[in-house]
Amino acid sequence: MSSYTEHVTRVLTEDREHPGLGTVAVLTFAPPEGEERRPATLGPRSIEAVTGAIATALDRAEAGEIQAIAMTGTGRVFLAGADLSMFADPTAVANVEAMNRAMHDLQIRVRTSPVPVLAHLNGAALGGGLETALMADVRTAAPGVRGLGLPETGLGILPGWGGTTLLQSVVGPEAAVRMILEDPARDKQISADQALEDGLVDELADDLDEALDQFAALVAAHVDLDETDADVVDPALAATAAEAPSSAPGAWAGREAPLPGVDTPEAEALLDALDAAHGSAETRRTWAARLEAQGAPAVGRALALLQALPGSTLSEALAREATALEDLVRSDAAAASMYSAELLRRGKPGRSPVDGARELRRVGVAGAGLMASQIAAQLALGLQVPVVMRDLDTEIAAKGLAAARDVVARTAARGTLDEAAAAQITENLSATTDLQELAGCDLVLEAVPEVLTIKKSVFAELESVLAEDALLVTNTSSLSVARMAEDLAHPERVVGLHFFNPVAKMPLVEVIHTEATDEATLATGLEVVRRLKKFAVRSADAPGFIVNRLLFRVLGAVLASVDGGADPAEVDPSLDALGLPMRPFALLDLVGLAVADHVGQVLVDELGDRFHASPGLSVMVEKNAHFTERSKTSVHPPVSPTVAEAFGTEPSDAAAAPVGDALLERVQDGLAEEIALMLASGVVERPEQVDLALILGAGFPRHRGGVTPYLDSSGASQRAVGRTFHGEMFTGRG
Repeated sequence: MSSYTEHVTRVLTEDREHPGLGTVAVLTFAPPEGEERRPATLGPRSIEAVTGAIATALDRAEAGEIQAIAMTGTGRVFLAGADLSMFADPTAVANVEAMNRAMHDLQIRVRTSPVPVLAHLNGAALGGGLETALMADVRTAAPGVRGLGLPETGLGILPGWGGTTLLQSVVGPEAAVRMILEDPARDKQISADQALEDGLVDELADDLDEALDQFAALVAAHVDLDETDADVVDPALAATAAEAPSSAPGAWAGREAPLPGVDTPEAEALLDALDAAHGSAETRRTWAARLEAQGAPAVGRALALLQALPGSTLSEALAREATALEDLVRSDAAAASMYSAELLRRGKPGRSPVDGARELRRVGVAGAGLMASQIAAQLALGLQVPVVMRDLDTEIAAKGLAAARDVVARTAARGTLDEAAAAQITENLSATTDLQELAGCDLVLEAVPEVLTIKKSVFAELESVLAEDALLVTNTSSLSVARMAEDLAHPERVVGLHFFNPVAKMPLVEVIHTEATDEATLATGLEVVRRLKKFAVRSADAPGFIVNRLLFRVLGAVLASVDGGADPAEVDPSLDALGLPMRPFALLDLVGLAVADHVGQVLVDELGDRFHASPGLSVMVEKNAHFTERSKTSVHPPVSPTVAEAFGTEPSDAAAAPVGDALLERVQDGLAEEIALMLASGVVERPEQVDLALILGAGFPRHRGGVTPYLDSSGASQRAVGRTFHGEMFTGRG
């Protein structure tokens, strides 16, 4: 039985008279009545409504009743594309074939329309929404519109309603390949300005009236073309035109063939775009192959469709597109990708303040080092209140202030902050060595060295000058927040906000609550994260919290293998199938070896020998060495010879020093065991919290759905703990 409930998109229709066009049938896509805050999306019934309305307009055009068709949307959305909740329902996925057929039939029919078609993008047009706009002969967009793109390959599927086939004829091969293959992997959508530059839209127009005027001017440019010069596209379309009544007008003369011929410059440009570099160390083809090896076939399937376009008829290309989409929607990667997309949608910062949060008029940061200055800048940008940094050292305080103000300047340089606002935020930042300067703060966050005695001392010092209801916040990455607060008179006003480095780019903040933390303090911590436009994931006070606890379970297994005598060069690639953004040794270098050594030891002390304190890592710290060497020619940096020297390579049995699949399975089982323990002990309440935290804080691949769907589908959760985290949701797709 299906659990999917569709919110059916309406199509509002009206005729407008335009002096340069004649009668224009205007089709306006709108969400269901009474649900105006929802975007208009495309489910099975919505597809029927949209294709039916366009088909009716085409009938009228062929009957000579109208001279043009225009499509637009309502509010801030043109058409938001496929309803993702449909793809998450195994029963509802059966509708995809009929939806494909309806959209493809319409794409073909529109090519023979006797009147020109306009799509005015009043707002976001994503996925199937943008593919609907690709049917049009002319596209305009309102200035300031954002959210234009084809995100499908990032969701484990591909643009299967004409996008993979038609986009290259609109924006050219290079921009099309970028938009279909690479932009989704970067979470990138384009603006109206970029769309104009790429050729996705022909003009910018403030509203539909202006768009119709520009449409009329563009149509007039084609008025002298003889209809016999129009390229009807392919034999299938010619046949469609031939079947029309003899009195019916021919296809509008302004259209061009959408697919390149064989051995044409356009075909060569398309192949060149597919072979182009992806980053500095691989091509788009090799990148697609690497993703497929990691369980993400969508980019490779889309690339193959693009490669097959030259010489195809439109009908042939769309048929291949439909087959590929129908295959992908039933794949493990699509199920997991849709799950992670829904996690991110539900977890994103809300628009409304958190209930019960206290007002913050002035905040402080204890410390002025690298992390402290980054956090201070984000607090100033997000809260827009005075932020004072305090450090014992005058020079460090001055450097920290300069670094924080530089973050504000760089934010303004990107155009996301106007000059006046940037000046005010810069003025709001200050630094001092005087503890009394923090006395009037409503919240002070400590970002001092990761040593419990130092942090307790800072908290005691702050409590002596702050009001009783002022919040004390720690940015600790692994230490006990409760132990930090145990000697305070008011431990209830202590909360942890664990930011990740680099603070400006990393979207996750772990919000750590102790048994003593009161509701107002927790609510205020969550509100701070919301106003910084970051994702908050709640965790109980436990060693390593969520991300570091699980990352160090992984890194501990890797280091234990090298400590056991395994070849470092064999160990490092053993986890490639996980699809993490970097290999373990590169991650250790990024974290910092001294930090990794410290956190590893803390977790062993607190949680026992499930974790691993590595003697070899300690030697690497003493040598001030790195695990990897820099390289511009390889996807993964090569392993430094220093690793083998520091760890030694005494031969040992495979059980003590696994590599390859054996090490991967050990890591999988260790993660499943650790997550089960975290759930059982209340560190987190639901597996979804773990998945969201690892996606945002560790780059766990979205096509895996996060870590718990991956552990279910790989069999690790069943092997390690005798059950799955999500029932049969990720185990029954084959």
